[in-house]
Amino acid sequence: MDSSTNSSDLVQFRDTDYLVIKEGRAYILNPPAQEAASKATRRDLKEEDESQSVFYNPIQQFNRDLSVLAIRAYGESLLESKKQKLKKRVSGKKRKREADTEDQAIKLAAEGANETKTESSEQTGNGKKEAASDSTAEPSYTILDALSATGLRALRYASELPVSKVVANDLSASAIKSMKTNIEYNKLQDRIQPRLGDARAYMYGLNALQKFDVIDLDPYGTASPFIDAAIQGIRDGGLLCVTCTDAGVWASTGYPEKAFSLYGGVSIKGSHSHEGGLRLILNSLAMSAAKYGLSIEPLLSLSIDFYARVFVRVYRSPALVKFTAGNTMLVYNCDSGCGAWSIQPLAATKQRLDKKGNPFYHYGLAQGPSAGPHCEHCGFKTHIAGPMWGGPLHNPHYIQRILALLPTLDPETYQTIPRIEGMLTTALEEDLDLTPAATKSGNQQQTNEAETAETKPEDSEYPAIVPRMDPAAREPFPFYFQLSALSKVLHCSTIPIDEFRGAIRSCGYRSTRSHAKPNSIRTDAPWSVIWEIMREWVRQHSPIKEGSLKPGTPGAAIMAKSRDNLRNVHDGDQCLALMKRDLLDAIESGRDVSDLITKVEASLYRSGSRQALNPTAGSVDRVLPGTAPQPGDATKQPTARPGERPHPSSLEVKFDAALGREASAAHSKKRLVRYQINPRANWGPLNRAAVALK
Repeated sequence: MDSSTNSSDLVQFRDTDYLVIKEGRAYILNPPAQEAASKATRRDLKEEDESQSVFYNPIQQFNRDLSVLAIRAYGESLLESKKQKLKKRVSGKKRKREADTEDQAIKLAAEGANETKTESSEQTGNGKKEAASDSTAEPSYTILDALSATGLRALRYASELPVSKVVANDLSASAIKSMKTNIEYNKLQDRIQPRLGDARAYMYGLNALQKFDVIDLDPYGTASPFIDAAIQGIRDGGLLCVTCTDAGVWASTGYPEKAFSLYGGVSIKGSHSHEGGLRLILNSLAMSAAKYGLSIEPLLSLSIDFYARVFVRVYRSPALVKFTAGNTMLVYNCDSGCGAWSIQPLAATKQRLDKKGNPFYHYGLAQGPSAGPHCEHCGFKTHIAGPMWGGPLHNPHYIQRILALLPTLDPETYQTIPRIEGMLTTALEEDLDLTPAATKSGNQQQTNEAETAETKPEDSEYPAIVPRMDPAAREPFPFYFQLSALSKVLHCSTIPIDEFRGAIRSCGYRSTRSHAKPNSIRTDAPWSVIWEIMREWVRQHSPIKEGSLKPGTPGAAIMAKSRDNLRNVHDGDQCLALMKRDLLDAIESGRDVSDLITKVEASLYRSGSRQALNPTAGSVDRVLPGTAPQPGDATKQPTARPGERPHPSSLEVKFDAALGREASAAHSKKRLVRYQINPRANWGPLNRAAVALK
């Protein structure tokens, strides 16, 4: 096999002509007729080659490059952990031998010094041999490529990772035949074991010694049918890699019943649906694991192009399973209105102190509901999504380990390095608690320093070990939104991302990006502040064209709370006046009795929300926001209590693009490929192959 072979070379192997495709350090033999399939067309495809038309998909090269690096980072952590345990075991044996030798020497001293000396030297020699045999045992790990097709993933794992064994399984006899040819061509017969059969039956049948350190599920469509078996076949602390390409199910509300049957939850509607899909998949993994006393720790969860790719560690620990309920949530989503959401945890996990002052966790019920039937911002109906994973999507230490590998790689071998670096850096920045200290208050700095100290590896001698995340950690600010979606609600021009992030920061909140979509924002600002910023954007920079917002629309309801409208209320009770206007609009725009009832209910609900936000409503002589009190007035404008955020209408919103750019460049000043444009037309999954069973 010539290392200079490229994808355009035609070679003859076993009296058959093949086109050789090199990816990473592996070579795959592709029949000439499959070249058309690799270009996403079925022209010139012979009937005998149709069954393998999707067995090489160049679109998934990014997935495979990322998987190799993710498993490599995990493998280094696993091997370091094994070395650490081996060192402790050898050290313990050595101390035990020394103690036994000393006791025996004292006993034999009375019988004769010569005999003692002889036996002591023999024991010392045996001890050295035993220690040497323990220290020379090279730690290794195993991988199962459960749905291997032609075995390209298995070939790359065996040729690029220090693994002892890779089992490549597939249900198709033609796939196994092609796999064996590729294994022989790459001369990896001693490291890859091809297997024909049902992956589920194989994983269910593994005993404790046969289980794998890494299991990779990369099916065509959903991985749901294989998740339970994979959970059974993984070792304690093992890595489970899962791909789901059915984004039309987990990232769309077109098939809510299908999403529930596959992933145990209803998908969410909106621009943040891809993150909702990731959380559905993680919740499916967590629930499958919890039944067997296992818990999961998401290391990396990505929405890429048309599929999701998640990497989770699986632990056998009934104690950790108790945190699963607290890390599960429902979402109240205003998908038909303004797009706001609120989360509802299914259980409460709180840390308390016992009588001796030692911390422990208490597991209780969560208070609910966190939202009403109508959105508090626009009055439209809210819909429920979930249950889904409510914990963190990533382990930042794990992402940093992968990023640390990139400078050591050959760009010719890993051609997707720029995109990997950009996507992982963006995923790392999604954690608002990793925001640089310059943008935080002193209390936040102290809290994050304490958290960093808790998650720091205990033994600095093993820096490759990826520490566990806090099992009780819950994602306080899940989901992202797109600025174009906010502007669409108000019928105004789209606000530039730097100016919006500058406004968020000027109000005392933090923001970052999401890896899932460009022009997206993740922030700890509540939706009331987000909409106040958008109202100020309309007032200061982008006035709405008259007649663009019709009564009864979400945008009209949101703009009704603008500062100008509040100042123009002269009848003494803002809430009552706004409710009257809503009722008049409902009467004028109501199409029938049912529609009128819905609009009236929404108006009454908004009125209740206003009363809750402004408890002093009804006082005729109170001071309106933004106006100065008259001389002699005893009434003063309500101020926020210590530790509480001020009311959004009292915030001074500054659209400072420089401040926004400063926040964007806080993590990385390097120019990155964060959101890659599809490199060609028809970018997506190829046609499904016809499977030839044995």
